[in-house]
Amino acid sequence: METNSILLTIDAVSLFSGLFKEKFRFQNTIAQRVIVRGFGFWTGEDVCLEIRPAEPDTGIIFVRSDLIGTPCIPALVEYREEKPRQTSLANGKARVDMVEHLLAALKALQIDNCEIWTDRPEMPGFDGSSQPFILVLKQAGIQTQPTIRKIRIVTRSFRVGNESQRINVMPNRYGLNSYQYTLVPGEGYTIEPQDYQFDLGTQSFCDEIMSCRTFLSKREADYLLDKGLCLRVTPKDVLVLTEHGPLDNTFRFSNECARHKILDMVGDFSLVNCDWVGTFESWRGGHSLNAECVKQLLENTILLDESFLAKRTDLTLNRAA
Repeated sequence: METNSILLTIDAVSLFSGLFKEKFRFQNTIAQRVIVRGFGFWTGEDVCLEIRPAEPDTGIIFVRSDLIGTPCIPALVEYREEKPRQTSLANGKARVDMVEHLLAALKALQIDNCEIWTDRPEMPGFDGSSQPFILVLKQAGIQTQPTIRKIRIVTRSFRVGNESQRINVMPNRYGLNSYQYTLVPGEGYTIEPQDYQFDLGTQSFCDEIMSCRTFLSKREADYLLDKGLCLRVTPKDVLVLTEHGPLDNTFRFSNECARHKILDMVGDFSLVNCDWVGTFESWRGGHSLNAECVKQLLENTILLDESFLAKRTDLTLNRAA
């Protein structure tokens, strides 16, 4: 086992050494605190977030300001709690729900460290995309910190899932964090199959992904309403799909649904304090499969950090002023 790990490390260094210098970066936080207000899609409750700067290596931490002791919930995959149609995190009795769109925005802007103080468990839904979070975080500004961001590199191909739902993981020889999603609509959906390929970057996310919204079929929407859920959400907030297209709404892209699935992947794959180098191709995957893939990636990737960079005399990185 030890010999194989050494060989994999050598192979990875050989394959990616020419890219290390540009892929290593410094960590970031926000330049000033910012307030975000909205309501949760599932509960309909008003929620106020206060997003605060944090020290290097803090990661993303949710803080339940409405609970005794203000318990903290790290945005890490080991704190993930299984709930349908969303990504939820829990630490003891403290929980936060519907975090994936906010996490995707933070990841896209390379904001690695911040505290998110919330007075309710569910994050605001807005229009079911990451765009409102991106706009607010850009207003807050980004502060570079003098600590290297860790990188995890995929060095071998493997698959998570089964024939009906799967994610294929592969090395990316160009040093990119690349996603592809193939959407094959299930029962009750009248849209055609869609797919989209995307290389993660701040500008590309803002141009291609951030505005893509949550979608569901009319049958699913009626079921949720009958259960007393999502009562404040209207078809103008999200994409409610009928045989004639979105109800009281229009698509922002012809393949907006596949793009939104990539938005979810970016948020879910951020549940590790690192940047990824690899290709992730999802076939009909969802939040549960994304989480399972992230867990397996922790066991099947090579971690590169500042200590590795210090040993490479041929690689340098300018320190922040």
